[in-house]
Amino acid sequence: MMDHSFELETDKAVDVVALRGELGWTQQQLADHCGVDRSTVSTWETRPPTKGPALILLRQLQASLSDAARPGGVAAGPEIPQAGTGHPHCSEAAE
Repeated sequence: MMDHSFELETDKAVDVVALRGELGWTQQQLADHCGVDRSTVSTWETRPPTKGPALILLRQLQASLSDAARPGGVAAGPEIPQAGTGHPHCSEAAE
């Protein structure tokens, strides 16, 4: 049996504006972290995703903030790439 430690509420959208505010990120910073264009983040802010990979990614970011609020949690949001260095998980990232 698989352990599903990350449960999703599939009927509840993520407030992307509030999420960015909690992270202290611009639209471009969130876009860089997610590997999407800034216009995609803008769209998520007006029409939040209700399913698929975008919803899962945004939920994981929310969860990372919840974990940070717990004793012993990480004090800041996830590390974001610097402009021009590419996505941190891509092989073409600047060396």
